[in-house]
Amino acid sequence: MLTWFRKNMKGIMIAVAVIFIASIVYLPISSGGFQGKQGGANNQLAKVNGQEISPIRYRELMSRLVRNFGGIVSPQDLAFVENLTLGQSIDFTLMLNEAKRKVKVSGGEIDAAIDSIMRQQKIPSKRILEENLKRVGLNYGQFRELIKEDILVQKLAMKLREEVKVTPDDLREIRCRHILVTNEVIAQIVMEQIKKGGDFAALAKKYSQDPGTANRGGDLGFFDYNTMVAPFAKAAFALKIGQVSEIVKSPFGYHIIKLEDSRIRKFPGNVKDIQKAVLQDKQEKAFRNWYGEVRSKAKVEIISHELLGNDFRFKGKLVEAAEEYKKAIVDNPGNPFLHVFLGDTYMAGKQAALAISEYEMSLKIDGSNPELYIILGKAYEATGRADLADEQYKRASLEAGDNKFMHQRLQAVFSAMKKGRYAANEVQEIKRIEGKEKLFQQ
Repeated sequence: MLTWFRKNMKGIMIAVAVIFIASIVYLPISSGGFQGKQGGANNQLAKVNGQEISPIRYRELMSRLVRNFGGIVSPQDLAFVENLTLGQSIDFTLMLNEAKRKVKVSGGEIDAAIDSIMRQQKIPSKRILEENLKRVGLNYGQFRELIKEDILVQKLAMKLREEVKVTPDDLREIRCRHILVTNEVIAQIVMEQIKKGGDFAALAKKYSQDPGTANRGGDLGFFDYNTMVAPFAKAAFALKIGQVSEIVKSPFGYHIIKLEDSRIRKFPGNVKDIQKAVLQDKQEKAFRNWYGEVRSKAKVEIISHELLGNDFRFKGKLVEAAEEYKKAIVDNPGNPFLHVFLGDTYMAGKQAALAISEYEMSLKIDGSNPELYIILGKAYEATGRADLADEQYKRASLEAGDNKFMHQRLQAVFSAMKKGRYAANEVQEIKRIEGKEKLFQQ
């Protein structure tokens, strides 16, 4: 496995870069998530350990996420996508800072990645590449730096993987019983009884303070080496079947362990290469543990009122979220989606009248977006005003005009809402537009 990573390092770097260029040069369709200013003071988004998150990197990561959503994000889903993007931006920034300390990227590696991108994306010249980048607000130097950062992070990930080794103990799992007590003196008393031939399971039921296993005679079932804390795992895996350990101290207290059984590790499904599966599992756990430690030490400050509002909202802090969205609206009064975010927050807090007011405001800013009419219609319907809801649904279809894609979108939305009559109307609109298309093609 490690040999494969070394041999395919260049290919992996290029593949990552190709995904990157595809996502940033050919931006996906969205409901407007890339419009407007998201930053706070001086257009800042957030800081990680005092370092600003790059707005360019944030936008690129959002582009990737939107592609994962099929290229379409509704106004009401946009806040969730922004929140995910912020989390990924924080993760990337932390990993990049670690990567800069631990790995290097040469200019030749960056050149090779860009050359490969241009070949695979059929970009004939650097001039055309620069033109594509310019369309999304990037220059060649910024693009080159982004590619370098991607490669750095990927190299760090592979370095962490290569440091993981598979041992014989990693290939097996064992079944143990244990007795856990918090007092060392009691542990010694129990140990004396075991040495005199006392029944381990009975003693576990009597003395163990582990609420999850005491009534089962201390039976832990089968587990692998990395499931338990290090002192416990080291002692347990050193035993022979039927053997009892000495007293083992762990962060949980004092353990006495008995090995009941041992077998080759099992994985879900039809796994043939156990060593490969074990390596992959161990690598993933090692990475999670490493990153968890890095993340726990990080100081994150969200500066953007919009992003801070999202953060509060998805943590259930609705009052704080509403206040941040209001500040974001002051900073960016021309963004209709901020009013949707604030309206959704009010709806979650059962303040329907305030929510409807915000949805109406979003339409005053952008009265040409059919999805905003649907949002308002659903709010009216939720408050028992079916006649007003009906007007909004009709207006949504009217605003879609001859945009076949939008009518298809509305059909899907109405179908999901179980609004058969409106969905059927969209089908007719799609047929009407397709008829016009055929006339133009003749």
